Amino acid sequence: MATIATNSYKIAEISSKHERSPAQIILSWIVQQGISVIPKTVRQSRMVENLDLKLLPDKDMETISDLSKKKGEVRYLDPKNHIGFDIFDERLDQPVQE
Repeated sequence: MATIATNSYKIAEISSKHERSPAQIILSWIVQQGISVIPKTVRQSRMVENLDLKLLPDKDMETISDLSKKKGEVRYLDPKNHIGFDIFDERLDQPVQE
């Protein structure tokens, strides 16, 4: 899944238009695609907020989808470059030969 910054001005415009937080807009976009998501929070107020999602119109869905395709800061590491093997490849559950 692509990473989308919650501080994007396009996300801010959509969230303002729908009176939802940027996080709620991105969660709405994910859920509307039929993707399961488990937001990380320990705050009860955020848990309640995360349930108050909005059905986004096609235009906004497309805008966010376009954002998700752009290259930019990535918030995860590919572990095979750090531990020496691809933990997601079940066929080769051994260190990668380079």
